[in-house]
Amino acid sequence: MHWIYDLPLWALCTLVLALTVLYAVGAVLAVRRLRWRLDADDNATAAALHAFIGVLYAVALGLLVVSAQDDNGDVEKAVSAEANATGNLYRVTAGLEPANRVRLRREIADYVRLVIVDEWPATQHARPSAATWRAIDRLGADVYTFVPAGAQEERVYPQLVGELEEVLDARRERLYLGQQGVGAVTWTIIVLGGMITIGFAAFFRMGSVRPHLLLTGLAAAMFGLMLFLLLAMDHPLWGRVSIDPGPFHELEASFARQQAEMSAPQPR
Repeated sequence: MHWIYDLPLWALCTLVLALTVLYAVGAVLAVRRLRWRLDADDNATAAALHAFIGVLYAVALGLLVVSAQDDNGDVEKAVSAEANATGNLYRVTAGLEPANRVRLRREIADYVRLVIVDEWPATQHARPSAATWRAIDRLGADVYTFVPAGAQEERVYPQLVGELEEVLDARRERLYLGQQGVGAVTWTIIVLGGMITIGFAAFFRMGSVRPHLLLTGLAAAMFGLMLFLLLAMDHPLWGRVSIDPGPFHELEASFARQQAEMSAPQPR
């Protein structure tokens, strides 16, 4: 089902609306053909029951949408935390000897580049990025096996390890939360609840078929829009509608600026 998240927004919205409206139209025509419509005297009672079902379903669906928004917010915080920790790690290396500083900064910059160009597209398709994992593993191994060469590096080393652990923690949180979503059981309840709510409206007795189709279709379209919203926000790092790596882009630009400043000739 991951192909759903690869669709453009307009295509996903069109697909969901088409399915929900077609179901509503089919339900109305089937009920009329089978003559299962309510008697006129029962419409008021059925309307009260339908209102109760609709409110119950709308509250449940609304809570799921709010939960999905919170999940997206948590992933955005994890992305910012990882980028900030990576930037701090890059700055801490300024206290190392030139050879060690250049080597570690190159590895940090490679990791940031791979997160943007390789891991982010791979995660959007629910795939891991082997190159990015190798980059962070190499960086971690070099930091943890680093042997300080003097008093200055001995003072810097604890900060180096601390910032690396912040990066690793935020990375794990980003990857874990970013691929979590509404479970299969919950999606089943959402879909069945929508079918019941929309199908219920097909049994009302209305004199003309056109208003019946129009009103039921509009109700189904509203359900479809809510379903589309939930789909678009589900799995924060999947598909075209996903959290963007903006903090990492800013971090990469910051690295380039610092490198340019260091390379520029000093004024006399």
